[in-house]
Amino acid sequence: MSLAFDHPWLLLLCLLALPALRAGNEAWQPFPSLIDVPRDAAGASVDALLRLLAAAAIMATVLGLAGLHRSRHSIERHGSGAHIVLVLDRSLSMDEGFATVGHKATETKTAAAARLIDAFFASRKQDSFGVVAFSTAPIQALPITDDRDAVAATLRAMRQKSLANTDIGGGLRAALAMFAHDDAAATRVILLVSDGAGYIQEATQDAIRAESLRQRVHLYYLYLRAGDDPPLLEEATTNATHPAALDAFFRSLRVPYRGFEAADAQSVRRATEAIGALETRPLAWRETVGRLDYAWLCYAIAAACLVPLLLARAAERPLKTLGAAE
Repeated sequence: MSLAFDHPWLLLLCLLALPALRAGNEAWQPFPSLIDVPRDAAGASVDALLRLLAAAAIMATVLGLAGLHRSRHSIERHGSGAHIVLVLDRSLSMDEGFATVGHKATETKTAAAARLIDAFFASRKQDSFGVVAFSTAPIQALPITDDRDAVAATLRAMRQKSLANTDIGGGLRAALAMFAHDDAAATRVILLVSDGAGYIQEATQDAIRAESLRQRVHLYYLYLRAGDDPPLLEEATTNATHPAALDAFFRSLRVPYRGFEAADAQSVRRATEAIGALETRPLAWRETVGRLDYAWLCYAIAAACLVPLLLARAAERPLKTLGAAE
């Protein structure tokens, strides 16, 4: 902790506390001599205490006037965690039912994903999160932040009506662009949640490949499969829009990658738990601590010291002469 003063020259006024510490009673008494008065040890102790309180009140007031404060500084923190950007598909198909009971859908894919990912984010106390939504075009819904309320509110907003089309390439590039402005040493994670794939043009693939390597991201693809959707691990697919083709592209990026296929809410929960177990690397970062004023504390100490001084002054009584005592 680094202490400083706004007006250090005022500290010279601390010398005013020295007279308060000087021993002896300066009050005039109606007696030619006090030699025969017996020594009062308790009274001497009280007198010394009151002098210390007076000196402390003066010094505390001076420190407050000088502007005592803790300077703005940075401290090193250690923990485990990552900076995670959620890339969430907001195409029309995400509003379809996910898990079903009988023939009735209990929850849409978007609602189930937002609810379970919100719980996943809430369980990771030392992570920071960002959100990118994509459909026809990507939208940076939330920059990387550790504000849990903002993250929760953004995920609730994701449950609104979806739009057409699925621009996965644009969503991934928007997420990578968020990391371009992130200078923290934390692990960078992209969590792509989608119920399909969609074609990514070759130029966009090249840009994603180059930026993924440069940013050293960890990529996870959470594929929400429902009904007759093609599987994630489909063999020898020739359809560039199938999830298996997207999975193959991700495997070619030469960055840490893992794909998950989820057919219901329980599968999504297991996938997020697996991702959470993988992203627990040690993390060190520097946190900036702002200025903290202590002037109010100095004035409070001075006031606390003055209270017993005022009470002692009010209780003070002069010595009486022998005749007056009789």
